Amino acid sequence: MMRTFLTALTVCLLLSACATDTVNHAGIGNAGAAGAETRLRNGDQVTIRLDTGGNQPPQSLDVLIDGNGEISLPLIGRIKAGGSTPGDLGERIQASYVPRYYVHCNAAVLATVRFFYVGGEVRAPSRYNWTEDVTLLKAINTAGGFTDFANRRKVEVARDKGKQAFDCDELRQHPDKDVPIQPGDSIYIPRSLF
Repeated sequence: MMRTFLTALTVCLLLSACATDTVNHAGIGNAGAAGAETRLRNGDQVTIRLDTGGNQPPQSLDVLIDGNGEISLPLIGRIKAGGSTPGDLGERIQASYVPRYYVHCNAAVLATVRFFYVGGEVRAPSRYNWTEDVTLLKAINTAGGFTDFANRRKVEVARDKGKQAFDCDELRQHPDKDVPIQPGDSIYIPRSLF
C-alpha cells in the first residue's frame, strides 16, 4: 500500500514539475481579448529554452518556422508550430520530450519581434515593430505621416507575393474600412504627379 502511494506521489510531482513557461518576448499586445497570446506564423523566428534540470544548464535554441509551419528540434525532430500560441507550442514540446527523453522538462517559447516596413513619401521611412492593432493609417502615422509630395490615393501594401492599392483619403473618411497590417507587410507611398 505504501509503495502504491509513493508511486502515485512521484507521478504527481513529475507531472507538476513539467510546467510551461510562456513569455511574450516581442511585447506583442492583443487588441482583442485581454491575456490572449499571438499565434505563431510561418516565417516567424522563435527562441526555445529547454530546462531539463539536473546538472545540465538550460539550452537556448533559435529556430525558424518553415513554410510548412514546422520547426525541427534535437531528438524529437519536426513538430508543428504555425498557428499555435507560444504556450501551446511549449506544452507540445514538453510532451514530446517527457518521459521519452527526460524525466523533467520546462519549455519556454519566446516569439521574436515582428516588423512591418514603410517607405516612399513618408517623413520617416523605416522598419517598425508590429503589434496586432496596427492598421494602414496607424502605420503611416508611425512613420511620421505623409510628405507634401505623397500620393495619398494610391498607397500600396505588399503582402506575401501580392500587392494592393488603397485610397488613404477615403480611409480617413471611413475609419471602419482601415486595413489591418500583418507582420512583414511593406507599405509604399508613391510620389504624386502634382
